[in-house]
Amino acid sequence: MPKRRSGAPADLEEVRPRRFIIHNPAVGPTLRGAGLREGDRFTLTSERGAGLVGRLRNREFTVLTLADQVAALPPLPPVAPLGASFVHACAKNERLSLFTGVPPAWQPAPATAETNSVELREGQIARRRKGRGPSSYARVARDGLQPISEDAALCAGYALAAQHGPIAMTGSHTAEGYLLPDWPLPAAHHALLGRIAIRHADGWLIAPADRPLAHMLLANLGLLVAWG
Repeated sequence: MPKRRSGAPADLEEVRPRRFIIHNPAVGPTLRGAGLREGDRFTLTSERGAGLVGRLRNREFTVLTLADQVAALPPLPPVAPLGASFVHACAKNERLSLFTGVPPAWQPAPATAETNSVELREGQIARRRKGRGPSSYARVARDGLQPISEDAALCAGYALAAQHGPIAMTGSHTAEGYLLPDWPLPAAHHALLGRIAIRHADGWLIAPADRPLAHMLLANLGLLVAWG
């Protein structure tokens, strides 16, 4: 019996809505009549997709759907409420931005009356730039900026924004589908949204049938999107 390709995450992996990569040729007989196959690519055309996945799993094959991939995203980390505010003196050519939840974005830290200083609060998530150099990320503490990765910064930023309930946001409904702004996302969420949606000049374009998947992914970050 053929075996799964080495290093593959499943026997059948959904990489776009209703489009799969076959990592194990042994799933082939079960796929017959359910869609179109070209080499190791399979497009589901049957409306009984859940039944096909169930039959494969009953035959002890591993199927990784997009819904499975969304469900496997890690939850947001625990975060403490923001602490007291204080004045931070910026270094030469240093620019600080803070992650805000509505909308999810990096916004310049508020300036103070003191020269080259900004107001910060303990626990905020900051993006730091010096001159034309690359960005770095940090958690704000009274004794300085504690370095963290970009992914950790984004996850903590969303967790802070969602502390008091879902972050209500609005997407738009166009003739092409549903349009979602290009918000900053952790790497895993960004990569998975790239499987669900299509890049658009104004963000991400989501087909009507795939909106529930996008909702699941965004809800993992505390975002509740209504479509105008």
